[in-house]
Amino acid sequence: MDIYQLLRFLHFAGFIFLGGGLLAVFVSEWRAYRASQTAIFAEAALCTAIFYDALVTPGALMILVSGPLLIYQLGLGYFDAPWVVGMWGLFLFEFVEGNTVTRVQFRRTLRLSQALPQDAPLTEDKRSGARTLLGQLAHFLDLPLFSVIVYCGVLRPGEWWQVGAALGIAVFAAMLLMLAVPRLARVIG
Repeated sequence: MDIYQLLRFLHFAGFIFLGGGLLAVFVSEWRAYRASQTAIFAEAALCTAIFYDALVTPGALMILVSGPLLIYQLGLGYFDAPWVVGMWGLFLFEFVEGNTVTRVQFRRTLRLSQALPQDAPLTEDKRSGARTLLGQLAHFLDLPLFSVIVYCGVLRPGEWWQVGAALGIAVFAAMLLMLAVPRLARVIG
């Protein structure tokens, strides 16, 4: 196996880990929003932390190593094409945001949820006390921005407006998710 094939495999595997982890986190967060007991809320917070640490972080590290090496191996300039800049720029933004705001948020939720009496009902004050507005926005931005990164890598848009439009749609989707998911999770099983 040559170096290109190895890097490509590592890159694809990283995206599978990252995407699967982000979906698993979304499902565990959905469970947290549906929870009416503190024990279930704490369990969902623990699952979120496990999925981030076991899938999202290793996937992101695989991409962080393979991506720049693939760009170099293919002879692409890091600033030559909008799709390349979109991919690595959004990935770096997500990597930094995920290891700062999102990590602080899910660790805070885990710590506070485990400190609650496990046999008590979960009140809205307790639930909202475990989450910050910035943390929620960062969490709900993960999947839409991941989709834009995949869009850039798969469809390779050649125009900046295409990357910008995809980014605008992603931010709109994140805002919509942030407003809708907490309400829908309580209504939809």
